[in-house]
Amino acid sequence: MKKVLFSVAYVSLFTVFGCGNHEKSSEATNEFNDTSTVSGDTAAHKSREMLEFKFFYTLANLPSPIDLINSIYKNNVPFNKDLLNPTTHASDYSTGFKKAINYGVYGVDMAYAAFYGQNQDLVDYYQTSKKMAEKLNVQETFDKFTESFRENADNKDSLVKIIDRAYYETDNYLRSNHRLEVASHVLAGSLLEAQYLSIELMKNTDQTAANKELFEKIYNQKLYLDNLINLFSDLKKYPSSAGLLEQLKGIKKNYDTIKSVEDLNKTTMAILSTSVGSVRNSLIK
Repeated sequence: MKKVLFSVAYVSLFTVFGCGNHEKSSEATNEFNDTSTVSGDTAAHKSREMLEFKFFYTLANLPSPIDLINSIYKNNVPFNKDLLNPTTHASDYSTGFKKAINYGVYGVDMAYAAFYGQNQDLVDYYQTSKKMAEKLNVQETFDKFTESFRENADNKDSLVKIIDRAYYETDNYLRSNHRLEVASHVLAGSLLEAQYLSIELMKNTDQTAANKELFEKIYNQKLYLDNLINLFSDLKKYPSSAGLLEQLKGIKKNYDTIKSVEDLNKTTMAILSTSVGSVRNSLIK
């Protein structure tokens, strides 16, 4: 797996899973306590192996949110803080599902702030993630990167590398600890937030030769939803995952009405804005 894959979008994955201490918060794992380790049962073991395969296949075939955000930045799209998930929402997330989803969301928001040099917002989102890590009893891992983060707070390129390294280590940890259900929720949160930001920032902009590459990346999101839907089809035994699966299918139906990147215009982007925004906003409440 490529080292940079989902580097910044997983800014919260390493705080959840990278801790050397395997103690888990009951809040974070109550939905998955029957599958947090590989069962000795043959059928369960095979099912687990298939889930692992789908997770890493999905990961390998999804675009990096940092790439999408970088394209937004390079197209000189103005920064819009109002689109971010407010840090004040963090204290409202009491379930493992909401915490995992919004770790992914906050990771993308942090990357967005970093690219635009919004240092105070970057610090605010970092501190929010740290508080959430403390609630999950995984602050040990988070603190491993705190010093480097503070030392490089004014250096965008260094920050990206620090977070990239954190997620490279997270990937290794996840492979050996079979914590893929919660990881899948973080993955979904990251993807949805990147989609949301790109659509909201570009929905009132005409497609031109200069920005067509960015519109192509927005269009290509429809190709990656299939992989995410396939992954969550193996998690639908859990109520929150089953609900998210149906929401993802709803978004995919709207994407499927758009046959080519040339069909992305203010009208079709408004449809995607409504579809993606509705799901995303229900997840951050």
